[in-house]
Amino acid sequence: MKKISLYMSLALAGLFMTACHEDFDDWAQPQSFAEPTAISISGLTASALGTDIDLNTDAETVKVLNLSQATLPEGTILESLRMEITPDGTDGSTTYILKALSSTEGTFSRAELQHAVVDFFGPRPTARKMAAHVLLDGVVNGQAALINAGDIVLSLIPKAPVIASAYYLIGGPNDWQESAVKKMLKFQHSGKDVYEDPVFTIIFDASEGDTWFAIGDDESCDAIAAGDWTKLFGIVGGDSETKSGSLDYRYNLGGDNSFKVAAGAKKIKVVINMLDRTFEVTPVSISDAYYLIGGPGNWDNSKNQKFTHSDKDVFDDPVFTYVFEGSGSDMWFAFGDDEAIDAVGENVWNKLFGTTGASEDLSGTFKRRYDLDGDHSFHVDGTAKFYRFSANMLTGEYTITPLNFAEYIWEAGVNNSWGADAQPLYCADGNGTYTGFFYAQDADWSDGMGAFKFTGAFNDWNQGNYGSGTSTDEGGTLINSNESGNLLATPGFYRAEVNLADMTYKLTRINGIGIIGPAQPGGWDTDTDMTYNPETRAWEATVTLAADELKFRANDAWDINWGGELNNLTQNGANLKVEKAGKYFIQFFPLCETKSYATITAVD
Repeated sequence: MKKISLYMSLALAGLFMTACHEDFDDWAQPQSFAEPTAISISGLTASALGTDIDLNTDAETVKVLNLSQATLPEGTILESLRMEITPDGTDGSTTYILKALSSTEGTFSRAELQHAVVDFFGPRPTARKMAAHVLLDGVVNGQAALINAGDIVLSLIPKAPVIASAYYLIGGPNDWQESAVKKMLKFQHSGKDVYEDPVFTIIFDASEGDTWFAIGDDESCDAIAAGDWTKLFGIVGGDSETKSGSLDYRYNLGGDNSFKVAAGAKKIKVVINMLDRTFEVTPVSISDAYYLIGGPGNWDNSKNQKFTHSDKDVFDDPVFTYVFEGSGSDMWFAFGDDEAIDAVGENVWNKLFGTTGASEDLSGTFKRRYDLDGDHSFHVDGTAKFYRFSANMLTGEYTITPLNFAEYIWEAGVNNSWGADAQPLYCADGNGTYTGFFYAQDADWSDGMGAFKFTGAFNDWNQGNYGSGTSTDEGGTLINSNESGNLLATPGFYRAEVNLADMTYKLTRINGIGIIGPAQPGGWDTDTDMTYNPETRAWEATVTLAADELKFRANDAWDINWGGELNNLTQNGANLKVEKAGKYFIQFFPLCETKSYATITAVD
């Protein structure tokens, strides 16, 4: 069934009267009248104009059709011209009924036509075909009638600004002429149809002093190359330091109306909406530290929930992260820098950051509360084991990730046929920090580097594919994506510490593992060195042992050592006991806690 949206109220039963040829016995009984059947009258026909109807006008009325009335019977009265319109060639669409402003001239409301065509097709200023069934009310030969004036096809162009596929920053930190000719700073865009997503964004370095700039598209830039600067966009109203407002072409503004950001900003963010021609300019400054307030902690100025951050410059890495434990029930929180948290101590709360969307949104954008219409705190239901809150202080975007960490993750690389054999890392307390040991083995295609990744499940990349954000012999950052690159390290044996809460990993190179203790010849002073066998993935040695104690340790030091039981060797575990002196072949498999073990086999 069609859904009919009415711009007018039609009380057809009250408008149409039919000739009565019957006598009614009881006029008090309610009567029902069928909707009149539309009749056609020779000589009364609607016709389209034959040209595209451009709705990009300030006129309130638009002529849409012509109505032929030359041969109508004398005394014919016509009124209430209207159209039932739908997209041409489409069945089952919403039908709009539009009433003419002048039945004789065929004029309609431009605003109503605009609303209908945009509702059907969107605002792209392209000619759109609309099927229209034309009706009138009238009196013909003394009788009221519903008149069918025929079907026509209209071609309507909605009023909307032309949106280019690309926009550029002109001036700013660069020479104005050169930045236009070379199009050096391009706005970012989602890649969607520009009428579905008309928002373009750029973040750029500020100048040392005041930063002046304008905005242009390809046509603007090409015009500048020819000496014409009037096609750039400037600020409506002329106040160069306005942080938000409307855009228009310079040739409509009567001046350059350029943008200005006063000296002091390190970077500048500009967002433009080219459908409604608006802009927002934000000087960007990033603090060295940010703190969560609320959530698992108190709403106070204690600063005891500090975000983690890499050791890079905050503009090179603007992402700050905080991981907190779920409470099992609703949790509300905000965040702020030192200034904002200190202000809380003075009962000033509007310097905190809040979400621009709904509190329950797990991703979106944020602003200072003083730029929002309320506190806009963030909210999670608290049912996950942990939550990771990440804020990009350059783009103003955040992500909340519920984390339910498994007990193990797995290394997969050249060393174990990319996960075909188990190479586990263990998380002891469910907080997302995993530790294990593996050999980074090179391949022919890896330029002599050991190549590997981490995955969330044994031999299953669908449960997590943790690859390279940054990658060095010391570790780096992780990206969970099937598109992420391999992690690389100089070939060798490593202890890996992976933190899936903040998506980082750390590598400690194991230059050697030895047997230490009075059961071996060097006592507690000198190790018996073992050799790593990549085929068995074990450290191996053949050694003569006394009936005494021993342990395993790495790098001739006690920072990393194993003891306990042979079938479950643990860090800093108790000394192992050799019951009988003799010559032994020892294999040690330092996988991870709960899975490390060794075998000691007598040799004849």
